[in-house]
Amino acid sequence: METPNSCLWSKLPIDIVTYLLERLSLLDFHRAKLVCSNWYVCSKQTARPKYGSPLLMLSPEGDGCCIYSPDEDRFYETKIDFSGIRILASSGKWFLVADSRLTLFIIDVFGAKRIDLPPLESIKGGRFRLERVGDNSFKERLDNNSAPFFFFQTSGDLRGFLWVDDKKELEYVVVWYIRNSVSSRLGFCKNGQDHYREISTKEFEISDMVLNGYMLYVLTDRDYIRVLDLSGKEVFKELSPSDKIQMHELGRKSGETTDDIKISASNNIVVTTSGEVFLVRSVRYKSSRVTFRLYKRDLNPYPNGRFRLSSTKLVEVDSLGNEALSMDLGITVPADHTLGIQPNSIYFTRHDRMCRKPKSYRVSPPPNICVFNLETKTLKHFSALSNLKLKDALWFFPS
Repeated sequence: METPNSCLWSKLPIDIVTYLLERLSLLDFHRAKLVCSNWYVCSKQTARPKYGSPLLMLSPEGDGCCIYSPDEDRFYETKIDFSGIRILASSGKWFLVADSRLTLFIIDVFGAKRIDLPPLESIKGGRFRLERVGDNSFKERLDNNSAPFFFFQTSGDLRGFLWVDDKKELEYVVVWYIRNSVSSRLGFCKNGQDHYREISTKEFEISDMVLNGYMLYVLTDRDYIRVLDLSGKEVFKELSPSDKIQMHELGRKSGETTDDIKISASNNIVVTTSGEVFLVRSVRYKSSRVTFRLYKRDLNPYPNGRFRLSSTKLVEVDSLGNEALSMDLGITVPADHTLGIQPNSIYFTRHDRMCRKPKSYRVSPPPNICVFNLETKTLKHFSALSNLKLKDALWFFPS
């Protein structure tokens, strides 16, 4: 850990080091503890600084990434070489990334600790297998009673989801999803495993997913929500029967303008801190305006008892209360003014993260980074980002 240039710093008295550490931002705090072994030990005895706002991981056009702090209006360079790396998902300070060879690993964006994951071709338990072709593509082989079929999967087809708990011993769950014009595949692994297990998608196509702990929530193309428990040693199980929800083209509220041209719309699911599942309808307009509406299942859609159809009706949710919603994570988190997490707000970068197609199909629009207040129906943008040409962006909550 120590270098010749750190010898002088290592000789500073502990009270001075503590004084310095207590006044650093979260990013600088994590970097400072890597100066030398003495500083690292001192950091363990120093209260970790509270961070202001949630952070943004930005991927500008070209290679590399940087971190933006809205609270400080400041950009931080990462100590990690993100050249050729594609960020798939985040959980706290941990990121799931894929390198140029489609090798997956998890990395601590502050401490640069890296956890290598099994290769994609290690997947077991299904009716197919992947064979690497070149540096960044795979051949999919289906073995059945007829002749085998081959499809090619590339980096643009890959999506990922991550959950990490590092409060005690490090626990994690990684889910990846490959979808192209012909097929879709879903696999997962946990800490200590050297391979992935397949989750069969034979009976449904996936519209959206949320990974919250060991629970995987899947919104299917037929408007079903399936809840899968991934905590088993080698298998997953479905917690409850499929509950159908009726999704439809939702009309405008009274008072909304109609002169703005709608570019795209998306239905996504989010899971609240209490475990309730919401449907989020987001609409993007030509003017870069974004609107959001939240819905949940009506638990008593027909009070007179004449019909017993399960969850065929949605009711609108007007408020998140003292919670904030991260569209990138698909979950809500407790609001905290001391940490800069605004209540009743939606942290948003893009609504096509799950279904975004590779450039061979179409060019994805740039991220539209904002915070939407559900009470005032207003958007907050960040002027420091307006002139940046970004390929992608992710909100993350490091604490």
